[in-house]
Amino acid sequence: MARIVEEIGRVRLVLTERVEARILISGFHGVGHVGWIATRYIADKLGTRRVGIVLTPDMPAFVSVVKNSVAAPYELHLKDDYLLFVTNTPLAQRDLSRVPLALAEYALKAGVEETILFGGLDKRFAAENDDSVRIAPTRKYVEKHSNDLGWLKVIEEGLGIVGPLALMLTFYEAYDSSAVAILPYASPDRPDPLAASKAIEVANKLLSLSVDTEELREEAVLLERRIEEIQRRLSEITREREPPSYHV
Repeated sequence: MARIVEEIGRVRLVLTERVEARILISGFHGVGHVGWIATRYIADKLGTRRVGIVLTPDMPAFVSVVKNSVAAPYELHLKDDYLLFVTNTPLAQRDLSRVPLALAEYALKAGVEETILFGGLDKRFAAENDDSVRIAPTRKYVEKHSNDLGWLKVIEEGLGIVGPLALMLTFYEAYDSSAVAILPYASPDRPDPLAASKAIEVANKLLSLSVDTEELREEAVLLERRIEEIQRRLSEITREREPPSYHV
């Protein structure tokens, strides 16, 4: 089958078809792995098909096999108006800026009108009893949706965004393009499917989707139980190794 190849710097997008999409959705392995979990979950629930693989000289040398096909480190998936960039592995160190910027540039060239990004905020910095999801919108996004954002909190000015999301938001702001990052508070030291489910629920409202997050919430409960069990066992091992106390 013939391939369509788009080259942006040292990033090569190898496509099986000409992509026509209105919305780009993506996220990465940041705080709580929220971006990766949410994007992968939406791709599965929407029933997307892979339409491209993104190649770089430094991409991770790792693949797996999914549904009798090689799952590449970086993939493009499509369903109706939605183009999803799925990272099956974390971005390689040298791809941390290269790939997000190439993806954003390609999206604009392909006619994508809006980008939804998922990420996480370190919940250690959240105010007590504050689990509200924050957003980080570009000026163009606010202009387009000014009447629909009253129920959401914009990220506080004192908080910063780093990594791939920061680069993509900067690119979109520079080119006056509509984009928003959805940022729930998440655990910084482990995958957080519950935080990802909250991000997806916000995306559902913004995009008029109906992605059911029940499986993610159940996964979060199971993960918490596993962590509690591990902590209990570690505590028992520690007690067993403690020297006995002697009294006189």
